Amino acid sequence: MIILYLLVALIGAAGAIFALQNIDPVVIRFLGWRIEGAPLALVLMLSMIMGIVLTSLIGIVQQWKLKSKIRQLQARLAQVSAATTEANPVDPGRLSK
Repeated sequence: MIILYLLVALIGAAGAIFALQNIDPVVIRFLGWRIEGAPLALVLMLSMIMGIVLTSLIGIVQQWKLKSKIRQLQARLAQVSAATTEANPVDPGRLSK
């Protein structure tokens, strides 16, 4: 656990150094919008955070679809197992031999 804390501290320190070294103002243009004077580090970090959020959302949607499919398959397996058990009842005396 200490290694994890050290890793997080190192990443945070690297982010702080990055932000301090990239304070030059930049102009951001997107479609009709224009933002002047935004620090380069802020622009890059916000872009990174947006990428992480969008990637996480895609992963969450895929995980939700997979869990839904698992539930459907489990329900179908239960139906097939019940139908098989009804068609071929097991003799309790046969199991003990």
